[in-house]
Amino acid sequence: MKVIPEEVEECLSKFRLDRQQLQEISEKVEEQMKMGLAKTKGSSIAMLPSYVPGLPDGTERGKYVAIDLSGKNLRIMLLHLDGSDPPRSNTVNYIVANHVMKGTGDQLFTFIVNCLQRFLQEFGLVDANLPIGFVFSYPCELLSIRSARLLWWTKGFDIKDCLQKDVVALLEEALEMNMSTKVNIKAVMNDTVGQLAAAAHKYGPECTIGVVIGYGCNSSYLEKTSRITKFDAKARGYDHENMIVVTEWEEFGKNGELDDILTQFDREVDAASVHKGKQLIDKLCGALYIGEVVRKVLSQLVLDRVLFEGQSCEKLDEVESFPTKYISEILGEEEGVFKAARRICEELEVEMHGTADYIILREVCDVISRRGASIVAAAIAALLRHLELSSVKIGVGGALIQFHPTYHQMLKEKLEELTPITMKFELVPADEGSCQGAALIAAVAERLKL
Repeated sequence: MKVIPEEVEECLSKFRLDRQQLQEISEKVEEQMKMGLAKTKGSSIAMLPSYVPGLPDGTERGKYVAIDLSGKNLRIMLLHLDGSDPPRSNTVNYIVANHVMKGTGDQLFTFIVNCLQRFLQEFGLVDANLPIGFVFSYPCELLSIRSARLLWWTKGFDIKDCLQKDVVALLEEALEMNMSTKVNIKAVMNDTVGQLAAAAHKYGPECTIGVVIGYGCNSSYLEKTSRITKFDAKARGYDHENMIVVTEWEEFGKNGELDDILTQFDREVDAASVHKGKQLIDKLCGALYIGEVVRKVLSQLVLDRVLFEGQSCEKLDEVESFPTKYISEILGEEEGVFKAARRICEELEVEMHGTADYIILREVCDVISRRGASIVAAAIAALLRHLELSSVKIGVGGALIQFHPTYHQMLKEKLEELTPITMKFELVPADEGSCQGAALIAAVAERLKL
């Protein structure tokens, strides 16, 4: 039986959200989603049209290439769609150098094309006119299925001369300068659309929602075009019944919707972040931030003299000294086993630590993880109510789902609590990733002759 000191309980009680609080968050999310579908401004959830009219149906055949630019990694994949399950693929990772991430657009897109050239040479495909799906996971305004205007950079990139430009046009210009490669950019998308496509291919037509819970948190889903009332389909020449919508729900909270659940620790993490007051869902739920929230709580408990016998721990006062992987390691052990907790205390150079401290560490990691999973569940529940589906599969992927040992279960429990009993849902692991999905979307675009 774990015994948690009263002071620790009091501190953690601020992170425990009851059903009513989660229901209120969920209702506010639904309200903002509906507003986001109706208006281009004003909603904290943007509900961006992706121009992708459908998901893979399993009839796609051929060879397709995906280019996936996300942070320091450029991934290129060749996908063979020949009916085999799972489909065969070859992937190569390239590292984007720092000077390229902060250089010019010309440097970046020439680098991408050079990597593609090397990749195609390796597989003897330089002369094959292959369709390409391009994953570009940065905030963009999509103007068609193959046109995306970059709004701003994230993930360490800062290339000024790309802003407000069409990234597909920039890639095509770089390809033209390098005439030895014949390829055809069929579609551009963000990682959530790619991940949803990969999950739909694996799990079939019931899988129409994809949620990424990684460094940040976002989702996409298949919507009826007629419900995206801000989108003038006729004027845009879009004559498809459906369209994938990217929610961009990580911005929920920027209009104060989450103010009453933010703790002093959340406010400190937000104040120290690059985008203060923005992407609050990421800061409450994402792998980039929850380790930092845990660190701040532990630091306070040391100050309150209820952790490590009140002995100061300088390491805990250093920014990012408690990475999110520590949370996964601590919660990955069976109840009563504390090998990881002990090792982490040693890495933090704590002088005195024992079982009572490890129990507190575990509780802090659990409560803060659970809060994050609960908020994501509230957002998914809002989407389920909006869609009014009787049965749906939800593809969930990203670092937290992949590496956090209890996250999937916590998310499922909360979602069951918040979803009407008449709705049947299944959380399915979407671990094929956005790269495979991008190649599949290129195949969909070809099948639909887009």
